[in-house]
Formats: sequence, C-alpha cells, structure tokens
Amino acid sequence: MARCGRCGLYNKYPDEHHENKYSGVCLWYQHRLARQDEYEQRDCADFFEAIPKLSPLQHFDYKIKRDSLGDAYSAATRAKRLAYLGLVLSITGLVAKFI
Repeated sequence: MARCGRCGLYNKYPDEHHENKYSGVCLWYQHRLARQDEYEQRDCADFFEAIPKLSPLQHFDYKIKRDSLGDAYSAATRAKRLAYLGLVLSITGLVAKFI
C-alpha cells in the first residue's frame, strides 16, 4: 500500500510553515495532506518509493522522464507495427497486380 509520507513525489513542508494544518504536498496530484493523513495507507498507482539522496523535485523530474520514455516506446512500437502492415499490404498489392 502507498503512503504519501514515504513517496519520493511528496514534498514535506518545513516545520516553521505558516499553515500547521498541512504537512506537505503531492507534486504529482497537487493536493495537500493534513498531518494525520501523511502516513495513511491508500491506493496510488503513481506511488514512487523515495530514494534517500534525491529531493522531491529530482524524483518528480525522474518520473516525468521515465513516463515520457515509456510513452515514446509505446508510440514507436505502434508505428513499427503500422509500417510492417503497410509493407505487407504493398507487397500483397504488387503480387496481386502481377498475377
């Protein structure tokens, strides 16, 4: 289960923050959490275990790059399949023309 307080995308407010009601903000979903909800269990598909030496903004940058790379791979795979389909249709049409 995901806990926002352990997520790398969770930016904890400093102790001297003017709003003591909130303990931090999720950089991905842009919502603030009350102190008692910081370590509450929840389902989050975008939970990203915090790497100790990285700041929340570095985690955010890494997640954006990783997601963009995944989207680019999916788009390239679809384009490759479409290119193969076009090649098969072209060869089929060429063969049908000479038969």
